[in-house]
Amino acid sequence: MRWTKYTVKTTTKDADMVSAILMDYDINDVQIENNVQLTDEELNQMYADFVKELPPDDGSCSLSFYVEFEDSADRTEMDEKIDALAKGLEEAVELFGIEPTELVCEDLNSADWENNWKEFFKSFTVDRILIAPTWEELPEDLGSVSPVEEIHTFVHTEETAEVSDTDGKAPETSYDAGGNVEPQQNAQTPDIIIRIDPGMAFGTGTHETTRLCLRELQNYLKAGDKVLDLGCGSGILGIAAMKLGAERIVSVDIDEQAVAVAEENFEINEVAKEKSSFYIGNVVDDLALQETLKAECDTGFDLVTINILADVIAVMMPALDQYLKQDGILITSGILNEKEQLIRDAIEANPNLELKEVQHDGDWVSITAVRK
Repeated sequence: MRWTKYTVKTTTKDADMVSAILMDYDINDVQIENNVQLTDEELNQMYADFVKELPPDDGSCSLSFYVEFEDSADRTEMDEKIDALAKGLEEAVELFGIEPTELVCEDLNSADWENNWKEFFKSFTVDRILIAPTWEELPEDLGSVSPVEEIHTFVHTEETAEVSDTDGKAPETSYDAGGNVEPQQNAQTPDIIIRIDPGMAFGTGTHETTRLCLRELQNYLKAGDKVLDLGCGSGILGIAAMKLGAERIVSVDIDEQAVAVAEENFEINEVAKEKSSFYIGNVVDDLALQETLKAECDTGFDLVTINILADVIAVMMPALDQYLKQDGILITSGILNEKEQLIRDAIEANPNLELKEVQHDGDWVSITAVRK
């Protein structure tokens, strides 16, 4: 089998029409790329680890889709569909008055396709935790690694996160004459190292939602705690919990690929297999999974983390207390500031939970509750 990427090169003004033409040929999953600059609000609301910087907008636009072909010399139905699409695009120039388009194809090396993003993922720290990709060597001076606020992720480096330190002050960032972030010696030399390869799962630690959870874990986790990580992604929160002294981690995700990635990262970080369990499923609908999780810790977990989307957390909130022991801690994130009240209300509506703390980072929020 091989993958081929087809790209229709057009203009921003004609993108909707070209997209409609593609749908006429049953091509519905389309990636649209242009250089229309994102607003600060759009950037800060993106639930992603990395977004590349855009060049100046020149009005061009590309619509791409991917086709998997069998390795065969014979023409396939898809080959014929692509030929028909090319003719259809030519006809659309006259019929609809769109600008001339160009259809180009590119055979993909799946290994390169999956790994090109790695150039953006560099080592960084979240307070006492140093997070490093598995393919990068650690520096001799761990204190020289940049804090997460100073690395280039999807937010502008000129913006300062709203996380407060122990003095109640936001982290400070210095810039050189060219406006670039100047490396600074960490105020705290990291003593915990996490090696991570997120693969196709969410969770490098750079996104505000993940680093909010990492900071709350450092605040609340106690040695010997048993932890449930709902929506585990790459497994980064579970690994951090283990290295902070947890006794056992149970990880759950609806995505089979994410669970596989999490298991691999646990092994990379030498987490003992007998101290971890992994489950695939939806804890909202799967009653059997709910019972399995409760059986994993019949007295209740000391701490539960859930870093997904606010609307899903709100749906789950009425049942989350069943996984916690008395005085157990619930750490939630993945919540936009505008959804904060939704989660506050959901916590208040659960008679067994009590709001404990709210932390903001950019346009995102983490809300911590305690089991009464």
